Amino acid sequence: MSKKYFIEGHKSKTKIEDEETMVFDRESFKTLEDATTKAKEYLEKEKDISLTVIYKEDLDGTREGVKFIYKDEEGKLEESSLFWGCGDRCFEG
Repeated sequence: MSKKYFIEGHKSKTKIEDEETMVFDRESFKTLEDATTKAKEYLEKEKDISLTVIYKEDLDGTREGVKFIYKDEEGKLEESSLFWGCGDRCFEG
């Protein structure tokens, strides 16, 4: 089954009342590696972005988070391959 990967960019919450943090939901990518590279570019270039989330989408339209990349307290990029407990199945097919 073919999958697409999508990136969402999120700003930091500045107040507890902030509900919506999404700044963008952009183009699709064929591989997780391509999406990861682009997500890191967004984080380095767009100063209001503090977190990117990469989702995979199956042909039936089901989206599942597979990775998030964020800026740590020192501004370095950190990433986690485990998102919402998906484990190894995040990287299937």
